Amino acid sequence: MADFRLLEKDSGEDAAFQAVIHDPDSYRSVLVNGRLSALGEAQARSVRFRPRPSAEEFAQAVEAVSAHPELSQILARDGAHPYRPMPPLADIEHADGTTDRIVTVGLRDPGGEMKHRIVGVRMRDGVVLPSPVGVPVPASYECETTPGVEDCPEGGPGHRSVRVRVRRGSSELWNLVVSRPAQSSGTNGSGTELRFVDYRGTRVLYQAHLPILNVQYGPDGEAVGCGPTYRDWQNQEACFTASGSEPAGPGYRLCSTAPATILDNGSDSGSFHGVAFHHDGSELRIVSELAAGWYRYISDWRFADDGVIRPRFGFAGVTNPCTCQVHTHHAYWRLNFDIAGAADDRVDEYNDPPIGDGAWTRLRFETRRNRHSLHRRQWRVVNRATDQGYHIVPGPNDSTADAYGAGDLWVVRRRGAEIDDGQGFTTDPVLSRARLDGFVGGESVDGRDLVVWYGGHFHHDEHDHTPRPHVVGPGGLPLSGGHADTGSA
Repeated sequence: MADFRLLEKDSGEDAAFQAVIHDPDSYRSVLVNGRLSALGEAQARSVRFRPRPSAEEFAQAVEAVSAHPELSQILARDGAHPYRPMPPLADIEHADGTTDRIVTVGLRDPGGEMKHRIVGVRMRDGVVLPSPVGVPVPASYECETTPGVEDCPEGGPGHRSVRVRVRRGSSELWNLVVSRPAQSSGTNGSGTELRFVDYRGTRVLYQAHLPILNVQYGPDGEAVGCGPTYRDWQNQEACFTASGSEPAGPGYRLCSTAPATILDNGSDSGSFHGVAFHHDGSELRIVSELAAGWYRYISDWRFADDGVIRPRFGFAGVTNPCTCQVHTHHAYWRLNFDIAGAADDRVDEYNDPPIGDGAWTRLRFETRRNRHSLHRRQWRVVNRATDQGYHIVPGPNDSTADAYGAGDLWVVRRRGAEIDDGQGFTTDPVLSRARLDGFVGGESVDGRDLVVWYGGHFHHDEHDHTPRPHVVGPGGLPLSGGHADTGSA
């Protein structure tokens, strides 16, 4: 199997590319980097890449469990069923460097003494491992009340991307290209991905997506084998409710009413997976629901008619043995701004009370910044020639990064290879932590082609009864003082 993606924009036949080639027999992977114009000069190196189990592979693992003398009795009970757990793999690495691929299978037995049990299947010979290392221990309790649905098909036919336009009368407000999560870029996908985003004929974003997503468990979760961390994926589509037509073909639905995800109706069922579009008269919503084991994630981009952009990301789960343990989700958007062109943007930071000579300070070099509620910190990305731009105002639920969360905002030069930090799924806290500081090299970002990484951190503690939405994302007011229409991200 192979994963291929172009890394550079508008480069034609000279574009840089990156590919991962995986040999399932030897369980080895090779990363290839090069240019389309010079394939003979491409460079290759071995990497640790573990493709998650396909639907066919998981079905084989379930078949093996169903034939096991003890475990088959669990599945034979009323209401019991298999499901995709976390982690999806519990591989065994041997001293000689070889690896056994172990696909995990969750067993839910709502009427049994143990509600949840996670087992493994060695795929080379179908041997069942009743107690694989690195998975949650059998649990007599159950977290979440929403039953999981395992029959939502992955991927599926349809266009890789579609162009979306929003018009008011004869005026075109928004014009952008949208790719569904199953077709998104990045090591683990990046949710619903946007490119070539124009507002009233002016380019504002070249690319916008969410390539890095992880979750961190506290001591109680670690004690029962949850985590201790997960680096999740954002390219497995879950089904949700979306009514309407598909003028661009399967996977992209224009809705007559607002779509409803698990956060809206508490259900993991639905007849649609892909990207749903709905305009309520003043705002376009672009919605997808994602699955990673028992987690459900909501990608929700909102484009208002007045130019405001509000990226949102939501967190939910289906029945499982872990999410009632204290944990924190960390989501990182990658926003490649091209405001009125790609090469003359700057970023300013606002602090009140001021830090330095004034409320606004220009960030002249690549940097990482944290939110600071006492200074009401926010940022703006501005084209130096036109003063057009966008505010980035922290949302009320976005929190501030701890040591594992790494940071809240990074400003870096755009480089084609820096779509993400290259880390696939893992439970290792050292590896799963977002390694965005490696993109900060001290180069100038004043008047350059910029990428802003924005992190949102959602802390989930069932003992905290303070009601708040399970959603993060920045928002704000339109940037004033520009020469043309502006908005907020």
